[in-house]
Amino acid sequence: MQTKATLTDPLDDAPGAMRVAVIGAGLAGASCGRALRFADAQVTVFERSPHVGGRMATRQATWTDGAGIAQSATFDYGAQCFTTARPRFSAFIARAAAEGRARRWQPMIHASRSIASEGCFVPSPATPALCSHLLEGATLHLQRNVRRLQRAADGAWYVVSDDAAPAGPFQYVVLAVPPAQAAVLLAGHQDAWAAAAMTRRMETCWTLMAVTDDVDWPWDAAEPDRGPLAWVVRNDRVPGRSQRHGVAVWTGHSTAEWSAGRLKAEPQAVSGELQDALRAQLPAEGSNGQPWRWHYAGVHRWSHAGPALDCGSFDGGDAWWDEPLGLGVCGDWLGGGGVEAAWSSGDELADVMAASFERTGAPRAAPMNRQPHLASVSADDHLVTG
Repeated sequence: MQTKATLTDPLDDAPGAMRVAVIGAGLAGASCGRALRFADAQVTVFERSPHVGGRMATRQATWTDGAGIAQSATFDYGAQCFTTARPRFSAFIARAAAEGRARRWQPMIHASRSIASEGCFVPSPATPALCSHLLEGATLHLQRNVRRLQRAADGAWYVVSDDAAPAGPFQYVVLAVPPAQAAVLLAGHQDAWAAAAMTRRMETCWTLMAVTDDVDWPWDAAEPDRGPLAWVVRNDRVPGRSQRHGVAVWTGHSTAEWSAGRLKAEPQAVSGELQDALRAQLPAEGSNGQPWRWHYAGVHRWSHAGPALDCGSFDGGDAWWDEPLGLGVCGDWLGGGGVEAAWSSGDELADVMAASFERTGAPRAAPMNRQPHLASVSADDHLVTG
C-alpha cells in the first residue's frame, strides 16, 4: 500500500511568510520542499496522484487462494533500491538509516552490471517512506492535476488545477515533474526552459508484478542479458518486506527498447509476454518439487521511467532557477537520472532559492515586463551563476 503524507490546511501560516508552491510530490519535490521549510518558507505541494513518492512507489495486490481465502502481497514497482555517491545525499541516507527510514541491502544478484559490490539501500518500511518523511508538515494537495500557472501583474503566482479554484498567491513556484509536463507549465513564462525541457527524452518501462509458488532460486535479483526483462527481483527478500510461506513475490522491469515498441499495447498482452520472460528465468518446479503456479500477475506502465541514457546531464546544471520570476525546476532528468539525482536536484534548488530569500529579505513582486536573470546550480556548485 502507498504511504500517504499528512494533509494540512492550506495557506494558514503567519502573514508575510515566503509562500512557495511545489508541483510534484516525488523525491525531487519532497527534497526541495523540506529544505525550503528549513529556510522558513511556507510550502504547499500539489500532486496529481493519490499518493506521494512519484516513481518511489509501492502497490498492494490481492488474490484468492485455493481454499477461498483472500491473500495479499506488496510490490515495490518503481525505483526499488539505490546507491549513494554524493556527500550530501550520503549524509541524508545515513541519517535516514539511523532513524529506520532506510536499510542497507546486499543482494545476491545474477549477472550484476549496475549495483556496486558494496550493496545498496532501500527505503523502509516502503519505498514512498522517504518522501512522506520529507513532506511532513507541508501543506499537501493530493489528486490535484495542475494544468497551468498564472502570474499576476504584481508578480504573484497562482496554480490552476482541474476542478478547483486557482490556489495562491505564491511568491515562488517549483516544478518537480517530468520534462514534458514541465514544458507545458513553463510555456509563456520561461519559453527557453520550455523548449529545453521538450528536448529531454524520457524512457518508458513496463513493470511486472507477480506472485508464484515458491521456487528454489538462489538469487535475490537478476539482470538478464537477453529478453524483455532488464531487472528481476524477489520482492519478498528485500529487507523489511513481508514474506509469505510457500509463495514468491516478484517485480520485473522491462528494457527501454522492448517497452518503446509497446507504448500502446494492451496490458494483458504485455503481462503475458513478461510472464513468459520471468518463467524463463526460473526453474520448472516449485520448492515442493511440483510445477509451480501463478497466483497473481499485473503490469504497470511508467511513461516517464527515467531520462534516456543518451541524454546525459544538462549544461545548465542539476536545477534551474530564475530569480526575478521566482520560478525553479528540479528533477532527476536534469541530473542524469536516478534516486540520488532526484534528491540532489531538489536539494540544490532549495539552496539557491534560500540564498535568494536572504538577498531579498521579503517576498518579492517582480513586474511582468522585467527581463529574467537566469541562474543555474549543479550538485558540485552551490553558487548562483548566469
